[in-house]
Amino acid sequence: MAAAAHAATPGPAAELSPDGRPVLLLQAPQSELLLVHHAALLPEHRARLPPVWHTGEPDRGFSAALLMQLSHVAANWPWRTLIISTSGPESDSQLQSLGGEDAVVAVVKEELVDLRGRVQFHVTMDLVTVRAIATRQETRARTPVQYFAPELAADSRLPRRSQAAFAVDGTLDGQVSTAATDLSQFLATFVARVSVPASLRAHNPTLGELGAHPVCRDCRPSDSVVYQQPGRVWVRVAKTGGSILALPLQSARPAASRNKEFGSQAFP
Repeated sequence: MAAAAHAATPGPAAELSPDGRPVLLLQAPQSELLLVHHAALLPEHRARLPPVWHTGEPDRGFSAALLMQLSHVAANWPWRTLIISTSGPESDSQLQSLGGEDAVVAVVKEELVDLRGRVQFHVTMDLVTVRAIATRQETRARTPVQYFAPELAADSRLPRRSQAAFAVDGTLDGQVSTAATDLSQFLATFVARVSVPASLRAHNPTLGELGAHPVCRDCRPSDSVVYQQPGRVWVRVAKTGGSILALPLQSARPAASRNKEFGSQAFP
């Protein structure tokens, strides 16, 4: 019995082995949620939400919810430590203090997109994987991510008609909370893969292999699905240079109508 116990005890080398997990450096949103109109070939127009859509949380509590998810002490996260940053220069300074280590930098921004009669909560997350920081071997790989919540029927020109959706704990607040959870789970998966050689990673299915599909004009059946959640799929879109789109899944429809969501290319 004593011999078995001794064999199970890690030796000095194992006890002193360094933690090889990367650091997660999060630059969370620092401003209020704005209403944005993305006009083709024109500068983006940003405006405050109509007064009747306001609550006491300027950003609808998104930053706090995301930090709460990522900082949960009971979570077994795949990063060695979480560093919170408030700006680009601060992030750069924090990175330089991690000489020789690996890190994933996540710059997160949120907005409410005005779609003329509809609005959509939209989060962008610019991920940069930095290896061998501040050494001659340093490398950086950028992965743009866009997260789209389901559209809400709401006209910013007639805001009182949809006031209930923007009330405290209303539909929008529910979407913001869900987004914080979804993004934290995706981040955990993304960071975990940083420490795994490409040859050992699990095979990702393609959109064409799924039984349900998102509405996505830039997507193709051959695009890789990097992550799935109930009612949502995260797709690496080849047409946009490999950026990842997190899209809500649509209810089942006839195959002919589903094919139209992917342009002229039909499913195999």
